[in-house]
Amino acid sequence: MRAAAPGGEKASEGASGRGSGTAAASTAVASGAAAGGPSLAGPLGERAAGTLRLLVEGAPGVLVRVRAAPAGLDVPVRGTVIHDPGDPLPPSPAAVLLLVGTDVTDPRACAVVRRAAERGFTAVVVKERGQDPARLTETAVACGIAVLTAGDAVPWRQVDAELSCALAAYGIGGAAGAAPAGGAELFALADTLATVAGGSVAIEDLDQNVVAYSKVTGQRIDTLRERGILQRRVPDIPEQRRQYREVLAAPGVVRFPACGDELARAAVAVRAGALPLGTLWAIEPAGGLTDEAAAALRDAARLAAPHLLRALHSPETERRLRRDAFRAVLHGTGPPADEAAERLGLRPGEEFCLTAFAPEPGAGPAGAALLGHLESVLVRHCAAHREAATVAATVDAVYVLLPATGAAAARRFADAALAVVRPAVGDGVRVAVTRPHTDLLQPAALRREADDVLRATARAVHARPAATSDDVRHRILLDRLGDELVRDPWLRLPGVTALLAHDREQGTDYAATVLAWLAEVGDVAAAAARLTVHPNTLRHRLRRVRELFPLDLDDPDVRLTAWLELRRVASVPGPRRP
Repeated sequence: MRAAAPGGEKASEGASGRGSGTAAASTAVASGAAAGGPSLAGPLGERAAGTLRLLVEGAPGVLVRVRAAPAGLDVPVRGTVIHDPGDPLPPSPAAVLLLVGTDVTDPRACAVVRRAAERGFTAVVVKERGQDPARLTETAVACGIAVLTAGDAVPWRQVDAELSCALAAYGIGGAAGAAPAGGAELFALADTLATVAGGSVAIEDLDQNVVAYSKVTGQRIDTLRERGILQRRVPDIPEQRRQYREVLAAPGVVRFPACGDELARAAVAVRAGALPLGTLWAIEPAGGLTDEAAAALRDAARLAAPHLLRALHSPETERRLRRDAFRAVLHGTGPPADEAAERLGLRPGEEFCLTAFAPEPGAGPAGAALLGHLESVLVRHCAAHREAATVAATVDAVYVLLPATGAAAARRFADAALAVVRPAVGDGVRVAVTRPHTDLLQPAALRREADDVLRATARAVHARPAATSDDVRHRILLDRLGDELVRDPWLRLPGVTALLAHDREQGTDYAATVLAWLAEVGDVAAAAARLTVHPNTLRHRLRRVRELFPLDLDDPDVRLTAWLELRRVASVPGPRRP
């Protein structure tokens, strides 16, 4: 973890750079002898073989069913191979073949299964997608190869990553074995690596949270590492994101030179198969990083992978993954609708609602902190009362997705949450509740509905604390008509444009006068009371409007259009009532 080093050179070491130091470094990391720690794993050697049973039991989240296992589940497995129907099939004894993009009812799929059996594959993994794989299964049984099915909503990248991690946990598939999952093991790994590398070590997840760090005395440490350890999170610096991208994209160790007060660092990505899980950073010793230390860094990343992947299944991490998927949906950058729905707990055809919480407009610089506090309160409230809900904040509002929820239940949730939020955040918080929806095919429309309700309630004098689109549909319609005037300025009435320009240049109040008169449907006395002026003053102003500007206020269509334009840019006091 470090800040950017603009203009600084960096050296990248791929897998080919291990050289003769690999065995020594692997042994040192594994034994922990120098640090006096427990043994974490043995040196890497020939690829071990596990069994299909271990694979099935180790990845229950992605493997749905064993369709066929003609040789049983105790057959050997030595890794995974992703196959596209257009690519040649390589010989891979005891590997599992992931048939990406394959229709299980296509006769060509049966031909691929036969070739896979000939080339020594142990099993194939397919997605049924509502199709019957009976013919493919019969072919596999005849060839002696197993058939497994993966969940339709699980991305192939995740299937490969979790199968790879299931193998890695047993020292299979080219990855070293690992100690039982738990924070103590990652801290022990960091201590052992720090001793081998000669510098302080930190292990981070993809959100730059520091999940483990070394505590070897006498090693150099800088302010950035100290902050990361104390806060258990690396500061999110825009320039630093480029370096994280470089590390996650590199096949081996990436080195960054010293920059200001920050010491030189070496980093490597932690992966399970193709899935990035985090990064591992070591502060380089004064004499630089040796080949043995670089190799130890790579080996330690493989040892850390099963721990970080297992952490993905914790409740807190699951909530974070749901939040990230939800935020992506809100921004229109999420996965396909079926995958997003699966992640967010939305069942096909089942109603869900979106609620949005926002402070009153004009919060200023404190708005971001206010939204962060609002999100935190809502997360705690949902964890206690609506565990299936997902909470995510944007720059304008905090959104809560409510699965299996109709209109009445969504309103009750919003009112109850508001009663909790306002004492903690302030009375200026508003809530929008959308209509019930049944799919995520149009996430932009879903968010727009919530945002429209929030915008309508921001200027509504008597709005309900928690408002639905039905409560303010008339205001939403007018706001959207006003948006059209912004997109196409030529639609605006020249008379209104001239009137507004005159008010700006001459300091007059003609816009407020016309708006008050229109709001009171031509009642001069009521409009004058709104403006706290004499009725004769109001009449005089209206005569001047007719004289100065091409605005025929006797035409009802002109009045309607003028009111629509003026309500966007002018303000008028509320009605004065006895």
